[in-house]
Amino acid sequence: MTRRQFVATAAVMLSLGVLTGCGGGDGKEADAGGRPTAGASASATRQAWPAYKGAALPGLARTPVWSVAARHDNGCPGDPAAKAAAHVAGDYDPQTCVIGDAVVLTEDLSKTDDTNQTVDRHYRVRLYDAHTGRVRRTVDTDTPGAWPTERSGGASAYVQVTSWKDGSPALLVVDGDEVPADGLKKATVRTTYTAYAPSGAVLGRSSYTGEEYTDLTAEAGHLLLKEGSGTSTYAPIGGGAAVQVHDRGDDQDPLGSGFGYYVHSTYDIVDGSGSKLVVGDRRTGKEMWTLDDVGRPAALAKDDGDNPPVLHPLTADKGLLIWDLPAGSAHGALLTVVDLRTGRLLAEGPQVDTGNVDRLQTVLSADGSTAVTRMGAGAVAWNVTTGKELWRQGEDEQGLTPLALPTDKNLFADAGPDLGLTAVDMATRKVLGKNLDGDADGPGDGSALQFTADGYGVLFAGDFFVFAPQKG
Repeated sequence: MTRRQFVATAAVMLSLGVLTGCGGGDGKEADAGGRPTAGASASATRQAWPAYKGAALPGLARTPVWSVAARHDNGCPGDPAAKAAAHVAGDYDPQTCVIGDAVVLTEDLSKTDDTNQTVDRHYRVRLYDAHTGRVRRTVDTDTPGAWPTERSGGASAYVQVTSWKDGSPALLVVDGDEVPADGLKKATVRTTYTAYAPSGAVLGRSSYTGEEYTDLTAEAGHLLLKEGSGTSTYAPIGGGAAVQVHDRGDDQDPLGSGFGYYVHSTYDIVDGSGSKLVVGDRRTGKEMWTLDDVGRPAALAKDDGDNPPVLHPLTADKGLLIWDLPAGSAHGALLTVVDLRTGRLLAEGPQVDTGNVDRLQTVLSADGSTAVTRMGAGAVAWNVTTGKELWRQGEDEQGLTPLALPTDKNLFADAGPDLGLTAVDMATRKVLGKNLDGDADGPGDGSALQFTADGYGVLFAGDFFVFAPQKG
C-alpha cells in the first residue's frame, strides 16, 4: 500500500471515538464557525481498544496509553511549513498527527452523488489530549461541493497545522458558506478561517466574503491577502490592521519563528566578488547580515569559488549553513551552525556527502544538543553546540533517513524497504527494532511515528497507538 493509498483507504474511525477507559469530551463541541455540533461520543471501554502486537519502541512505554481503530477515509492535518521545507519535487502533501501536546486526527464525512461528485465537503477534526486520549475539542467544517476554490487534497487542505503570532503551534480550520442573492447583490460565498490552540481554545477567527478569499494561506497568525513582488499583504486572524511582509523565495525554507527571515543571493558585478548571501527580517525588510559577517570555517580555503553557502532551518534562532567544499575533498559539503539574527558562526560541524541534495533532512534531540543529518548516501550524527562528529554511516550500511530523535539515546529512521521504520542506538548504531510500523504507511506523506512536544509517541501500525515516554 502506498502512502497516497493510505489517505484514501485506511484511517481513523473517529466516529467511534478514541478508544480509552477515560471519559469523553466536554460536550462543548463546535464547528469552525462556532456553531454547536452533535458530536459523537469520544470514549469507549478499555476492552474495545485495538491491541498493539508490535515490537517495543525504545524510549517509550511497552503498552500504549490509548489507541484508535483505523478505518474508513480519514487522515491528519496538512503541514504547509513542512512542505515548504521538504526539498521534494512533485505532488507532496505532508501531514502531521500532532500539534504541541495534542494529537490531531481528521475524518472525512463528505457526501457524493450518483456520479461520485462531491455535493457536501464535510470534515470532522478532533484534538486529543495525548496523555489521556480525552477529546479536548471537536470541530466540524462544511463546504459546498461546488465551492469555487483551488484547494485540493481533501481534509489536509481544509485542516492545517500552522503557528500563532507568538510562534506557538496552532491549527487552522477553513469553513465555507454560500451567501444567497439579496436584491441587486449577486449570490457569493463566505470563507471563515479559525485558528485553534492545542488546548482547543479559539485563538482567532476571520471571515471574508467573495470568491477571491477562498484560498488564503496562513502564517504566523496572519492570512495572506495579496501577494506582491517584493512584499505581500497579511491580515491578522481575528482582526487588526494589515501588515506588509517581505516575500520569501518560492524555493526557500521557512526560517526562524513568526514571519522569520528571507534570504537573497546577489552578484556584485562592480567588484566581481561573486555571489553574496543576504539575510533580512521579513517583517521590516531590514537587512540583518551578509556572508561577510560570518566567520569563515577553518575547513575552507580563502578562495572557495563563487557558490555561496545555502541556509536551512535548524531551530527558531539557529540556522544550518551548508558550504560547498573544494573539488577533490573527501566529502561534498560542510555543515555549520549560525545565529539567524547576526550570522555569527556558532559551530563548525562535520563534512557530509551530497549524493542527492533533495534528500537533505536533519532531526534534533528534544534538548537541541544532538543532530542527525542526511544529505547524500548516509547519515551523520553530530553535536550542535561543539560541531563534533559523533558517528557517520559507512558505505556498507543501509542508508538512514532520520525521522525523529526524541532523546539523545535513540534514533528513529527510515532504513529503506527491507528494514522500514527502524530504531537505532545512538551510541552504538545497533538496530534496536525494525519494521516497527508493521509495513503500514504513515498518514499521507507523514512519518508513521510522530512525537508530541512532551515526548508522547503516535504510531500508525495498522491502527493508531499513543505511547507515553519511558520513565527514568
